[in-house]
Amino acid sequence: MSTYLDVERSVIISSPAGSGKTEKLARRYIALLRKGVEVERILAITFTDKASAEMKQRILRILKDEDSGLFKKLLEKMSLMRVSTIHSFCGTLLRRFSLEAGIEPNYRIEEALDSRITWEEILYEILMDVDKEGYELILQTIAEKGFRGLEELKNTINYLYEKSPFSLEAGIPEDSYSSLETLIKELREWRGADAIEDYKRLFSEIPSKIEWYFLTENRKPRKKPPPSLKGIVDFQDWAEKMYLYWRNKIIDEHSKRAERIKDIFKKCYLRYRDKKCSRGILDFSDLEYLAYRLLTENPEWANILYAFDERTDHILVDEFQDINNFQWSIIDKLTEEWRSGIGAKREEGIKPTIFLVGDEKQSIYLFRGANVELFRRAKEKLTEWLREEFYYEEVKENFRSLPAIIDFTNHVFSRIMTATAESPSWMTRYSPFNACRGDSVGRGRVELILLEENGREPISEAKQREAKVIAKRIRSLVGGLQISDRKTNQQRPCRYMDMAILLRKRTHLKNYEEALREYGIPFVTVKGIGFYQEPEVAMLRAFLYFLSNPKDDYSLYILLKSPLFLVDEDVIIKAINPVREGVPQGDSLFSKLKAIEEAKDAIALLEEWLMELPSTPIGELIEKAFVKTKAWEYFYEAQRMANVKKFIRIMEDLEAKGKSLIKIRDFLERTFNKDEEPKANVNTEGMDAVRIMTIHASKGLEFPIVFIPALEEDFKLKTGDSLIYESTKSRSGLPPRLFFKYEPDGAVRKTDDDFLLHLKKEMEEQKRLFYVAVTRAEDALFLTGRWTDKDNNSFLSFLKQGLGLRRMEDGGWRMEEIEGVSVLSEGEVNNLYEKMHPLEVEMEIPPYTNGFIPLRIEGRPKWRAVTEVVDIRRKHGRDWVIMGDVIHRIFEEISKGTLDEKDIRLKADRLLELKGILKAEREKPLSIIEKDISLLKQKGIWQEIVLPIPRRRDYSELPFILEVGHDIYTGRIDRIIIKDGSFNIYDYKTFPVSEKEIDYLLREYSFQLGIYREAVRRLFDAKSVRSFIVFTHIGEVKEVS
Repeated sequence: MSTYLDVERSVIISSPAGSGKTEKLARRYIALLRKGVEVERILAITFTDKASAEMKQRILRILKDEDSGLFKKLLEKMSLMRVSTIHSFCGTLLRRFSLEAGIEPNYRIEEALDSRITWEEILYEILMDVDKEGYELILQTIAEKGFRGLEELKNTINYLYEKSPFSLEAGIPEDSYSSLETLIKELREWRGADAIEDYKRLFSEIPSKIEWYFLTENRKPRKKPPPSLKGIVDFQDWAEKMYLYWRNKIIDEHSKRAERIKDIFKKCYLRYRDKKCSRGILDFSDLEYLAYRLLTENPEWANILYAFDERTDHILVDEFQDINNFQWSIIDKLTEEWRSGIGAKREEGIKPTIFLVGDEKQSIYLFRGANVELFRRAKEKLTEWLREEFYYEEVKENFRSLPAIIDFTNHVFSRIMTATAESPSWMTRYSPFNACRGDSVGRGRVELILLEENGREPISEAKQREAKVIAKRIRSLVGGLQISDRKTNQQRPCRYMDMAILLRKRTHLKNYEEALREYGIPFVTVKGIGFYQEPEVAMLRAFLYFLSNPKDDYSLYILLKSPLFLVDEDVIIKAINPVREGVPQGDSLFSKLKAIEEAKDAIALLEEWLMELPSTPIGELIEKAFVKTKAWEYFYEAQRMANVKKFIRIMEDLEAKGKSLIKIRDFLERTFNKDEEPKANVNTEGMDAVRIMTIHASKGLEFPIVFIPALEEDFKLKTGDSLIYESTKSRSGLPPRLFFKYEPDGAVRKTDDDFLLHLKKEMEEQKRLFYVAVTRAEDALFLTGRWTDKDNNSFLSFLKQGLGLRRMEDGGWRMEEIEGVSVLSEGEVNNLYEKMHPLEVEMEIPPYTNGFIPLRIEGRPKWRAVTEVVDIRRKHGRDWVIMGDVIHRIFEEISKGTLDEKDIRLKADRLLELKGILKAEREKPLSIIEKDISLLKQKGIWQEIVLPIPRRRDYSELPFILEVGHDIYTGRIDRIIIKDGSFNIYDYKTFPVSEKEIDYLLREYSFQLGIYREAVRRLFDAKSVRSFIVFTHIGEVKEVS
């Protein structure tokens, strides 16, 4: 039995990439079950919902294959399994002790974007209160730097918000320099004092007026005196002392300013916290911070710990290298008594254990607060407290990559990760691992593709050139390179779906996307950010802006040029020309276009949508616009389509919260420059496409073939004005604590120990980031970039150091020889591509505006609205069509909980009015609606299907897009209710129907309901799906098979 499965001992495993971390944690969990530990007494903590779900699946799969009896027992207790994220665990703890935490027990988590908007509103309010007591810093800042200074102050406070909860606990460091009295005395007595006007008076303030006497342009001490001080023998000594005095005075002033900034931040945060509290909400960062305070500062902390201890005997933590100070403090506090070797558990003969698994070399979330140093601290603490009851293991096996990739990784990283046992704990120590993959056939390959540097070439062109080289290499590999299929253990030719391009940053993402398009390579960008900057979202934003204000000429221009209309530029210019005889001119582009023949179709559609706006949800209006204009054809790429659907969902959520169109526009205006919003998730499973993602997004994943571009890009590590950091200075024997330092002077930052240490930590993190990227590859690894002789901080510099890579006089490259590792030039890649595709001609991309590129005509699918396919004629007239729309809208709002039953008549009356029905004519349809609802209530249909039921999973007006062969269907499903594992679809038919017509209608609508069933199967991966028609006028529900 492996030692880590000894459930009598606590364990830390350092498990490198590809060594099976998740498998080890799953087997430790199973070992506890086999020892007789009840499932509810084991707490397993992960860091993502995906990892949590995978952990449960892994445990169940192993038991199903190896221990059917225990598998059945676990299935019966599935609801008691405590496998969750750290945030979910903290949330459960807070709900249980909400009174002690001072929060609403039924709190909800606010979306990050909504939280940010709330914060910015509060910050604006406080910064505008400049005339109130306690806001001297704001006035001082404006006086010093004007409104540019106010913007800097705002940025610093926002930095503290973004770094919360760490900033909430951060103190201001005490002055680290000794008294200046002796230094000032020496400076006052300097022999050259008379050469500087008012010299001695300057010591009561920062000597900025005479900086040029003792500082160079780079703000370092002068070695040679300026002309007015020539001949003074001890000038250099004076300049160095003056520099020291000047530096310390600046640090002192900025330290005081940091205190005042922190005070303003606290005012903002308290108001922000109170506003959230009044609405019964928390944001994501609150969960772990409030849990931390609950366990460490609350007067009831002992009782809380006792309640936890009473039901938990074992804690397992996955990806421990990603943990932050607060998360570790929570785990540390929960297990404090366990480590002491005393307590109630020991008296009962129970040995509680901690199991931590991770890899220090994969700690890449410093910017989020992850602290790699905690790995070593946890090991030291458990060793000290538990001694022989603690076991540490460093795994050496790699089951992921082929030997060439393993040898390359060992060779490079053993030379750049050089920490020893005596090194600071933030430095990374490397231990080589062994290739242990069972299905390996051949050694695999590693290729360095190095492009020639052209000093005059603009960066954008160089990136385009590199992107095309990658595209050509991909095309030459597909169908040619053999890889091992991990599912079948068979060799097969590689496909696009086997490849991933991993980016250190997204700066040049568009270049890679455009090159792949140009060479006909299908791709999807995974977990990208910048949702609101995507062209399709910009188009939709313009659509909403126009609807809210038809005189918004700029938004209308964007809309007309977009795939909704593709109006020619000449048509727009024709409309805005000076007045022409006989042609009426309006006061906006919209009104002017009405006189232009070529724009009549676009204007007719815009007027139609403006008419429908008061009575139609925005999401539905967008869908109609896309169907009418066939704009879906231009967004057939999976990412584009998903972004459009996400935008529609955002609109639906905002409307469900009661936001008017003007409020929604305000929301979009606030968010359009927020580039941190993620693009819509795309389910890439089974999709034959290259994945493009950041290295951070790839963590935990693996791919047969990996490309890592931009090797030469400089990391450009630098610190901003502000820094939240951990330090043990002046705390001998005490644990480290957090500090906030504010230093706007760049010259001072360059000599500050804390800022310099932070830069060193960031550099170390870049090594770990490169390690994560390289170790994603299973069969082949391709690294691309432009060669440069400069020794900058880049992945290329790591290769120079790790491989001895250098340029030879004959133009070639030399490096230490590793079997399976080679260097290719751009010309060699081009030759390989031409050899594989001798007749292929590069495609021409038409110059469409706004970045929109339509699909080529051949193979284009046909888009269909489901209702068009059904094509049952409405024989009951326009009034019933209108009433059907009204009933659907009412049912939707009732099901979503946004309409109270007592307001149904009022809402129906308003909707009928918006549909153009006169007051005198509205009473009849209102009576029919009330009568139909009464009948549905009488038969229980209203209560069972339309009304929302707490804790039941259901959906209303769910939009979908379904591809079937060469057809793509769009539509909305009226109602979905998940009951006893079955997905039940309900479609409302509101027109009058006789008993004898029902069978005919069920047959006619069977195709429509079949499309709905298939859409639900794919959306939810549902096994059991049933469909029903609800005939609302006669109160009947009939199943459609």
